[in-house]
Amino acid sequence: MFTTEHLQLRGFESSDARRILDLWNNVDVQPAISNEYIVPRGPKFMDKIAAWVEDAVMFLTIETRAMSGSSDETVNQPEHSLTTERQFVGTTSITMSHPKNRDGIFGITLEPEFWGRGYGEEVTRFVVAYCFHSLGLHRISLMVFGGNERALNLYEKVAFVEEGRKRKVNWTDGHWEDMIYMGLLKEEWEVKDMEY
Repeated sequence: MFTTEHLQLRGFESSDARRILDLWNNVDVQPAISNEYIVPRGPKFMDKIAAWVEDAVMFLTIETRAMSGSSDETVNQPEHSLTTERQFVGTTSITMSHPKNRDGIFGITLEPEFWGRGYGEEVTRFVVAYCFHSLGLHRISLMVFGGNERALNLYEKVAFVEEGRKRKVNWTDGHWEDMIYMGLLKEEWEVKDMEY
């Protein structure tokens, strides 16, 4: 298990599958992460989740950190991160596009109630650093829909750069969206990490 300032990232457990299915079925989440029809997914979809987990180098469940309530642990914690029980926040993963080239594909999905709290940046920075320093990756790639401004701003803040664009590839809410391909090289991260 990994911990960040406000969160813990642990390995997938079978009991997570239902929460992930519920996350994917959220009408605010699904259009941002899927180019398929935006429709509710049934229990059979959990087979796809299991396949993703199996294919990933790292598939982590994100939870809030449980605090015991002692003043030493809570004095510097934002109020929204204090909880006596862990709450499911979302998932993050790294899959390999070409293992020989040490290119990992990053993904992250958070419950809407946790948007705007800095958790996306906290997890992304941790996973990127871990991939470069501990997994020996040379680059990290990702794909994001052009209409997902929140994600685009996050990725640019962490130092991902746009590498390409597939125009008008996703029909959503009555309009076409581009698919944006972004990447981050280890040497770029090292420069950005020193600034951060």
